Formats: sequence, structure tokens, C-alpha cells
Amino acid sequence: MRFTLRLFLFWVSVFLLFYLAVIGVVYLFWRVHIELWQAALVFFLAGILPPASITAYYFRRLDYMEAEQLDPPDFTGQKKARFTFRARTDNPFDEVLQRVDRQWIISYSDRKNRVLKFRTDARMMSWGVGGFLRMEDEGNIEVIVYPIHPRSRREELMLTQLLRVISSVLNH
Repeated sequence: MRFTLRLFLFWVSVFLLFYLAVIGVVYLFWRVHIELWQAALVFFLAGILPPASITAYYFRRLDYMEAEQLDPPDFTGQKKARFTFRARTDNPFDEVLQRVDRQWIISYSDRKNRVLKFRTDARMMSWGVGGFLRMEDEGNIEVIVYPIHPRSRREELMLTQLLRVISSVLNH
């Protein structure tokens, strides 16, 4: 199941739990009976449309992480860097893959084209950061990181920190 769909279902379930709690409290204190069609309509308007609109707003960035698209992202707010990597094994891309996998969530990898997409964990208060890594030749790596929320100052600061961490992970 794609991350975008899982995120949508997570938010719908959070809204559903909140909605059921409100209906329970209203019935318990005021004995207000709600028709099933009314409850379904209100849940659709208040429990499905907001998560759907949020997911639609971030869909392009979230879906890119798992798509087979090999082109680098062109999102606003992204930062680029190039690193030199000295491999200790005969398979440098596999070594990079292992190092990135220890630190972040790998959402897509293509060994043939030496492309790797990764992301940080999405939390309630932070959408996280996505990353694109391409090994150009045996020693050069192009890294592009981008925020999921394009206008978040917090995530913009995380981009700079993430590039520093990537540098230390690759040069460890």
C-alpha cells in the first residue's frame, strides 16, 4: 500500500474516532438521536473531505517518493549537494544503500540506474523530508532533499541538517 493512501487512511481513522467520541458524548448527555444517513453525511463532510484535501495538497511530493520516476525532483524549497564517496567494497551502491537504510526510510531504490529515494518519518507536527540520491560514478553522489510541506520553516532547517548528516553517513 502506498504511503499516500496509508496517510489518508490514518487521518480518516483519527477523524472517525474523534467523531464517534463526539456522537457518544452528545447522546450520553443530551439523548440526541442521530439518523444513520445524517451521521454518514456529517462524517463524509468533516471526516473524509479534510484528509482528502490535505492528501491531495501533498500528493505530488508524497507520491514522488515511491514512484519509479528516475528524474531528480523539481520541488520548491529543495537543496542540492554533491558528495564524494569512497567505497570499501566492490559494490559501492549497495554500501550507500545500507548506510542510508540505517538512518532513514527507503521508499524506492533502483540498483541498475543507481537511484535511491528516502524520507524521514512523518509525524503529527512535521511532514518530514524527502530525499533523492543518485550515484553518478564510482565516487560522486548527487543528493537532493526537499520538504514535504513547502513553506515550513522547521523543515527548511531540517534540510540543512539532513545534508550534514548525509555527508557524515557517507564519509563514515
